[in-house]
Amino acid sequence: MRMRLVVLMVEVEQPEGISARKLILETARHNVITAYSGQGAFELLRRFPNVDLAVIHTEIEDDAFERTVRQLKKVRADLPIVAITPISGQQAKDVDYVISSFDPQLLLQLLAERFEAATSDEIEPSDN
Repeated sequence: MRMRLVVLMVEVEQPEGISARKLILETARHNVITAYSGQGAFELLRRFPNVDLAVIHTEIEDDAFERTVRQLKKVRADLPIVAITPISGQQAKDVDYVISSFDPQLLLQLLAERFEAATSDEIEPSDN
C-alpha cells in the first residue's frame, strides 16, 4: 500500500475557498495543512516540521514566492517543494518540481511517481 503524506499547502486563494488541489489531496487521504501566506507557511512548518513536502500555488516570478521558498528551506533544507503555476514552462530556483495549475490530477500523479504516495484510485472503502 502506498504512503499517505502530510502536505503543507500554500494557497493564494482566499481562506473561505477550498481549492481543488486541497480537495484532491484530501480525497486521496493525505493530510493537508494550509497556509494563505508565506509567513503563515513558515510558522506552520516551524510548528509541524515533519511534513513530507510543501506545495505552493503561485506565479513563480513573484518576489513573495522566492521569500517563501527561502523561509521554508531555512526551517528544513531537505523539504521537497512543488510549485504549481498557471504559466507553463516556468522554472524556479530551489524548487524540486514545477507543475501546471490547470490540471489538479497532475499533483497526485507527481506524488505517486516521486513520493510513492496514494492516489484517489487506491482508496479503500471506509468501514464506517
